[in-house]
Amino acid sequence: MEKIEYTILEMINHLIKNHPEMRSSILELLKLDTSSQEAIPTFTSTANAIKSRNDLYKYMHNFFENECPKEIKMHRSYFNTESRGFGEDAFHAMWLMLLNEYKPKSCLEIGVYRGQIITLWGLIAKLKNIEIDIHGISPFSSSGDTNSTYLSNIDYYDDTINSVNFFGLPQPSFLRSLSTEPIAKAYIKSKSWDLIYIDGSHDYEVVLSDYTLSVENLSIGGILVMDDSSLYTDYEPHSASFAGHPGPSKVATERAMNELSFLGGVGHNNVFQKNYL
Repeated sequence: MEKIEYTILEMINHLIKNHPEMRSSILELLKLDTSSQEAIPTFTSTANAIKSRNDLYKYMHNFFENECPKEIKMHRSYFNTESRGFGEDAFHAMWLMLLNEYKPKSCLEIGVYRGQIITLWGLIAKLKNIEIDIHGISPFSSSGDTNSTYLSNIDYYDDTINSVNFFGLPQPSFLRSLSTEPIAKAYIKSKSWDLIYIDGSHDYEVVLSDYTLSVENLSIGGILVMDDSSLYTDYEPHSASFAGHPGPSKVATERAMNELSFLGGVGHNNVFQKNYL
């Protein structure tokens, strides 16, 4: 993304923040081309064809750079500024392929941070005319775990809502809670999910709890993506990449790899499918 595009993006964001009465007019000018129906490879066929984790990561990174719609690149640029999000460019390509292939209707992110993934889901659904119902469980605070520290000078919930509005997306359903609290567990049990992304605490006990509950309430054929979980694989990250944390990696290695169908790994994200009752 060229520097001028970053500048324009920030100017637009500044206008919306300081002149909320202009938001509808600005978003109308930025209206996305939802008729875009370029052929996108399926994640499954791509991962089956490229067995090496390192080669699959390189493919996804190159796909983002050269093939992703401009709206997806712009989204990544937005979250790359002001420390709005973590992750890597290759993950945007991964999510584009996954959602376009499986078209999940009920989607849950555990650990929202500042909204990069839930807005990416909404944006992809908008671009590809996918019916989607997005949910998120998060304390929306700087409370972290033994592996992570977060900014403490922002309102995470308001910041996430602002990002949803910035991209002109429907508001997801949010539960402000730690995933280990009874209300959060009841929320996960409240329906059958087609897609769950585990991206909350990195502490082993919490990840194991999130994983167990997620699998129990994942639909048949549903997709589970585990973040930060490739530490004990043969993935060799380059200097700008990351293999993961011990907690999620241990759960992925000991449980998910043995209990679910492994579809593929892109960097520290591992994708599984549930094929049993």
